[in-house]
Amino acid sequence: MFKIEAIDPKIYRKKTRNATLIIMLMFIIIGFGTAYLAVTTLGEYSSNKVVLNLLGAFVGLMITGLIVKTWFADKAWMKESMYSWRLKRNLMHITNVLQKVKDQVDLNDEHAMKVMRFYHLGLQQMHQLEDNNHALVDLGAEKRELEVKMTELGQELNQTEFDPQWIEIYKTD
Repeated sequence: MFKIEAIDPKIYRKKTRNATLIIMLMFIIIGFGTAYLAVTTLGEYSSNKVVLNLLGAFVGLMITGLIVKTWFADKAWMKESMYSWRLKRNLMHITNVLQKVKDQVDLNDEHAMKVMRFYHLGLQQMHQLEDNNHALVDLGAEKRELEVKMTELGQELNQTEFDPQWIEIYKTD
């Protein structure tokens, strides 16, 4: 179950920038190291140093990804980055079946309205966190229309939780 959390956009941008810089620095060090090792150890077997450099950099990228996933993903300095990654992943689950959910909303399906409400609130938060004001304006009309429909049906508007299992019924054809 994923829950939308209240995060200050300025703090979010600062912390995600810091996490990105740390990971970039780590990748630069590991990537240069593995690229150098690839050229020095495999250089006598290949005359194409560019390919060896790219191969070494790719290995460095894989090592960096493994380190981040294994040791850094649960650290406090990565909290905001991991939160936004999980939020985007949950929004993508809904995006994959969005037309079917919208069709069900048009038929006054309360479950679909809850999913759509979470989708709107999640998109709104992502746009606010990433300072994308133009997308917020585009989202406004559709969001207000759903709010009116949910209010008329007596549904709760504060739909800040989402379970990916909720959309399984919309995946079938």
